[in-house]
Amino acid sequence: MKYPFIVIDDSPIDCLIVKKVIGFSGKSSDVKVFNDASQALRYIEDKGEENLPPLSFITLDIMMPVMNGFEFLDKFIELPQSIKDRYKIVIISLSNNEHTTKKLMKYQVIEAIVEKPITMDKFTTVIEKYS
Repeated sequence: MKYPFIVIDDSPIDCLIVKKVIGFSGKSSDVKVFNDASQALRYIEDKGEENLPPLSFITLDIMMPVMNGFEFLDKFIELPQSIKDRYKIVIISLSNNEHTTKKLMKYQVIEAIVEKPITMDKFTTVIEKYS
């Protein structure tokens, strides 16, 4: 099965890498890339409930300017349940310190935490649960 993906990362290089890994996996029907989490949130809000596929994935970096990953998650969990249920969030981050991990564990909307650099093996391990 193929899924739509939303990639949120302020680094154009990391976005390119994640997009390539998603593409090579053969699991994507569409990939939207956002370098600003606030724009991605606006896109999700504007899309609403009507045109949503049954399941989409969001890959989210944590350390970003403008709106960081934690701020995105705080806003995301305020969305209607019918929208939240359609997304699986995968954190892709360099930060693997205990404080960050504990803070992330408080968000029930997170499906997985993957440490950068992302590889095909790390990616497919998360996505294959839904195939």
